[in-house]
Amino acid sequence: MELRRKKVPYRMLWVETVGKAFLEPFGLYDLEAFMAADAAAVERIVAANPQYQGSRFQVPRPGRFGSLVMSGTLLSPDGFRASKDNAISLQMSPDFTGAPFYPDNNSVAYAPTQVAGGPLEKVLIGGGMVESFAWGGPAPPQRKAQAGGEAVPLVAPASPLSLAKAVGISSAAFAGEATQLLNMGENLNPQAYVWPVTSAWHPRPQKALPYQLGDGGNLENTGVLAALQRGATRIVAMINSDIPLDPSANLCAPAPALSLPGRVTSQLANLFGFLEGSSGATYNTRNQVFDSSEFMPLLCEFQGLKSQGRPLVLRKQLVVQANTWWGIAGGTSVDVAFSLLDSAFAFQDQLPQETQAALSQGPIGGLSGFPNFKTTFNNFPDLTRYTPRQINLLAALTEWSVTQNAELFRGLLAA
Repeated sequence: MELRRKKVPYRMLWVETVGKAFLEPFGLYDLEAFMAADAAAVERIVAANPQYQGSRFQVPRPGRFGSLVMSGTLLSPDGFRASKDNAISLQMSPDFTGAPFYPDNNSVAYAPTQVAGGPLEKVLIGGGMVESFAWGGPAPPQRKAQAGGEAVPLVAPASPLSLAKAVGISSAAFAGEATQLLNMGENLNPQAYVWPVTSAWHPRPQKALPYQLGDGGNLENTGVLAALQRGATRIVAMINSDIPLDPSANLCAPAPALSLPGRVTSQLANLFGFLEGSSGATYNTRNQVFDSSEFMPLLCEFQGLKSQGRPLVLRKQLVVQANTWWGIAGGTSVDVAFSLLDSAFAFQDQLPQETQAALSQGPIGGLSGFPNFKTTFNNFPDLTRYTPRQINLLAALTEWSVTQNAELFRGLLAA
């Protein structure tokens, strides 16, 4: 309400809400600060673009990580609907932002939100990345420059892709559904102008279109596919499961008609080709990168761990399947550790009696649904707030899960 009183545009409400909630306490909430990889990159950018002298830049703290990729989804241009046949990954980093591949190495089409409107066809999207400080503006003035290169002249975006905007985009889960509802998406969703990087396969230049942007989870929530696109051979997938693993079904000897939706998170299942189907909010039917035959044995092992009260962490060597929608060639092997957020009675038995009692009291105890809390309205009417008790208990569970599997993680990361 405070942001609306300040006449913040609806399409910026979520971005500003998330920024104030999660970045402002750490002094990182700045909608107009550019992102860059490091101090040397800032010097290079300013030297080549003197108009940015004195502009604010935010860079990752040195030595913390090699690369940060925040996942969003390129949903649809204004006036059109997103679907499983056109929504693709938007990957935002301090250095580069964009969609690195063409989906199925082809163009896409969009159906209109208005009944009287016509489709938008043969739209090229993806194909490469743009330096983040320059992303979000018009296509290059020189048509040949749209194929990319070093020091390509671009018109500056009206507003930079800041860390605050990237975090807001990467969490706007409502955006996929909003593209289906007349003009709701173009009024409510985060937006930016987006143009493709052309190539010998797709040489025709295309102007920038105003795109609606959403949560990476509208498409793929784990980050595994973005890692595989970059050729990763070792991955730790910390999957914040929206639902717990169902202990009631026999996943080691499943009935032929066993339905998996509601028994295991789709975030894991769709990597193996087990699909819930696309809805208005999610478009996850093109995410398979592992053989389906590996999935039920994996679930059986997870169920065994859960029955013992242990954390759900497993390390597997898997062969990557080709996925042309994501531009993943396949045929390579990846060493991956899957860690699922789930309850573990061996952890809960070590908690203070007061905390154990609260866990058994449902909503009255303030820990209902632990650890699979809702990401919005978990504590109604607050939109994104968790209580200190909820946060501390989640942090303690994650720390315990990692330390219980310390040798597994060390072995994978040191390999």
